[in-house]
Amino acid sequence: MSDQTVRPVRQSWVDLRWRGAPVALPWIVALLMLAVSVALYPSSVSFGGLATMTPLLGVLVIASLGQSLVIGTGGIDLSVSSVVTVVGIVFVMKSAGDGASIPIAILYAVGAGLLCGIANGVLVEYIGLSPLVATLATGQVMAGLANIWYSDGVNRLDVPPDWSHFTGRTLPGGISHILVASVILVALTSVVLSYTAVGRRLTAASTSPRAGRYQGIAVRRYRAATYVLASLLYSVGGVLLVGSIGTPTLSLGDVYQLSTVVVVVLGGAALSGGRLHPAATLAGAVFLSFINQDVAATGATPGTQGVIQGAVLILAMLATGLSAVRLLRRRRAGGAPDAEPAPAA
Repeated sequence: MSDQTVRPVRQSWVDLRWRGAPVALPWIVALLMLAVSVALYPSSVSFGGLATMTPLLGVLVIASLGQSLVIGTGGIDLSVSSVVTVVGIVFVMKSAGDGASIPIAILYAVGAGLLCGIANGVLVEYIGLSPLVATLATGQVMAGLANIWYSDGVNRLDVPPDWSHFTGRTLPGGISHILVASVILVALTSVVLSYTAVGRRLTAASTSPRAGRYQGIAVRRYRAATYVLASLLYSVGGVLLVGSIGTPTLSLGDVYQLSTVVVVVLGGAALSGGRLHPAATLAGAVFLSFINQDVAATGATPGTQGVIQGAVLILAMLATGLSAVRLLRRRRAGGAPDAEPAPAA
């Protein structure tokens, strides 16, 4: 084989490794965590263990997917917990309190979440407020509304049995339908981002706003849309979560405030923004769910559990981050061609 043939093959291999690394590395870490869970706590993959964990994992995947859209623009969304809580309360208020049908209640609940996303997009992208401040402020407004509605009678209501039954369905092995739906949503998001004009424009607007403007993309509009899409995903997660739990509470979405950010970072994303990898976000959610379950199974005190979780998370993020940097250096040394910018159409 001639030198001219070997060099393109070698460059193609380096380029393939570079493109696959953002997804492969988080999955390697997640699967290692899964193997540790199975070895130490076999009950974690029993029917009961999976039936308990996988609905919550599915909601975490959906909410983290929304957070990843915002982080892809270099922003952050701290309204996620409040949106999940408000959506759950509005759904129960309408379906159980006002006697509306479940589809109508879902529309009201999702509509409430979308209003927050629209406000976030306008405040951040059109008015120019800091994403940290703007989303924290809108989250506070939503939390206040949740408190008002909850105290007005929602605290005495339960999720309609039909919805609880629907969200509680599992496959024969104990895997929740919510998790299956979240995986399908991840796959669809990946396809849209990679193979549609809208997805390529969104990626271009997120990763390089200046280049996007040169290509004629309405950058501000696409970036604002990420906050709306994120709130839509939080809303879907909130409706599914309240059905799985069975009753709304004012702390319904608290766990998703920072866990969604951790999941996205575990998936290899940079908080400064960049290309999105939904499958890597799914891997980050799998890792975080299993480490939380395993640490809780140790029976250690809450303080000790926090130390263990933090240490393991740091090691996992170092593994994905350093491996990605090392691969980038190898790619540059190998002379693999840079990826072409996403076209505007």
